[in-house]
Amino acid sequence: MSTPKKTNENGNPLFGMLGTASTMGMHMISGPLVGGGLGYLCDTCLFDSYPIGLSIGVVLGIFAGFRNIYIDAKYLQREEKRYDEENKVNNNK
Repeated sequence: MSTPKKTNENGNPLFGMLGTASTMGMHMISGPLVGGGLGYLCDTCLFDSYPIGLSIGVVLGIFAGFRNIYIDAKYLQREEKRYDEENKVNNNK
């Protein structure tokens, strides 16, 4: 079962692709914040080793942010290719 594609009022699917592209910057902010927060929580509540858990959490958060950006970029490439192929077929008719 595929998810419905986001379109604007004219039925243009590029609107949904723009939404995906706009969230890519948020991944680089949310990843380190969440990772750092979890690392800090582990430091203060569980292990009492303040800078180590925070540092590891921030680094893992950065990696997670880049991973999410990579996944979104691959999705945008697939969607752009599909959109271009559909337009090529429609323009040849």
